[in-house]
Amino acid sequence: MDSKTLLSLFSSIIDGQISSFSELKSYIVSSKLSITKEELDVLFNTIKKVHWGVFADINYNDYPELWKELVIPDSKYPTLYGDLKKSMVISNIFVALLDIHGYTAFCQKTKKNISSLHRLDKFVENIVKETTKKEGVLAVRERGDEILLIGANALSVLNATFKVIELFSEPMRIGDDEVKAGEEVFLPPFNISGGIAGGYTFSPMIIGKNGDLQGFIINFAARLQTRANTIAPKSTKVVIDQIVYHKLFSSNNVSQDKTQILKKIKFLYHGELKFKGGELKVYEIYYKDEEKYKDLIADYIGRLNKAIKNNEWQSNVLPILCDIGILVAENMPKIEEEISIIYDDRVERIPVTNDYISTSFLHMKYSFKNSKDFHSFMKRFKITVDIINKIDSFDPLVREYCNAIYEVYQKIFLEYNKLFSSIVKDKPSDFLTIGEMETFLTYDSIKSKYERIVNKLNSSSEFADKRNIIWLRAFNNIKDSIEFSIYFGKK
Repeated sequence: MDSKTLLSLFSSIIDGQISSFSELKSYIVSSKLSITKEELDVLFNTIKKVHWGVFADINYNDYPELWKELVIPDSKYPTLYGDLKKSMVISNIFVALLDIHGYTAFCQKTKKNISSLHRLDKFVENIVKETTKKEGVLAVRERGDEILLIGANALSVLNATFKVIELFSEPMRIGDDEVKAGEEVFLPPFNISGGIAGGYTFSPMIIGKNGDLQGFIINFAARLQTRANTIAPKSTKVVIDQIVYHKLFSSNNVSQDKTQILKKIKFLYHGELKFKGGELKVYEIYYKDEEKYKDLIADYIGRLNKAIKNNEWQSNVLPILCDIGILVAENMPKIEEEISIIYDDRVERIPVTNDYISTSFLHMKYSFKNSKDFHSFMKRFKITVDIINKIDSFDPLVREYCNAIYEVYQKIFLEYNKLFSSIVKDKPSDFLTIGEMETFLTYDSIKSKYERIVNKLNSSSEFADKRNIIWLRAFNNIKDSIEFSIYFGKK
């Protein structure tokens, strides 16, 4: 082919007149052009670079499974050329969205050292892509601190995810030719939070006209990544959904070495979590020594979800939650902290240990199940929730369940108080002695008067100056301990 014709074809590809291999092939045939394989390869690669978007690097040799899923192969040369499946639904695809913790902070710290930023970018662009390619998984740089992994097999994506985690887990040595005198030879280690989604027949992936990813799969992966970041804001964590979980254990025609990772990790079911636009059944992956206690609670979490689903709030939900809390407190790393909480309208400083938390859950269970002392139960529940909310090392999943379940019992307790007061007021002799009845009825009659007096003290303009003096005194008492910041985004 002469250079003028070749240049004209390049222009047609860049202008969008030819955007697929089938269009290129039709043009060559209809124009009766003679073309060498080298020329055809260059033209096809140009089509990929211009029109395949994030999938421009895909080829049969490096990504055979992705090629089969994403490409309509040419009838004559099915492993060399083809068309990207644009605007077609694709079900058998898995996506991992990985977030690099500390990337923004690193950029801020080294903003005056441009070469360090370039080295990190080069590491992400080159080393990560080459690493995941060995798993047949495509790595795509998303924004600054996010990496998107795309594969046609759940196990391949899982393996690629942990290969990336391994890359970032240790200081990264930069080649001597890339380091100038006085510069650091190593990049620092980074933690990773990741979410893996895919395999959906009900919400497949779609490749847009420009080769961009569309569909719920990306949104689901992002939600799962956010979940991972929520439960482990300062460490590496990967979260998957139920479909991926089942696919990991049902993958066919997978080499033995790919399944080895399943012997090194475990899965903790979190339950069915709702978010704006949908809900997912979520599993957390864990494997660290300090997470071994999760082996003990995995079965209990399943039972707790079943009890909640069956609406067993009167019987099993609270006792199971308390059993989980006791197991976590007794088996998690050592806790020795002094926690400030509000108790009976006073600020109390409580020395908290693993034993203290375990005993709190035990008292809650006894008050609820045995003594039926619901006032003591709710007081203890609130104190326990307030405490574990202030302990960063406490299991985040159990903390979430405690907070959500407390909200339910709080509603029940408010209704219980209303009914209890009404019933006792209607038939006080069924509950009280004569002396107690007199006190109860007297208090009830003056309660409304008391509340009116308190409201007057709190709102009347007559006491505005006095209230202001007391307010200023309260402020002065605590001003040295006030801390304020507006938090946005990841921890």
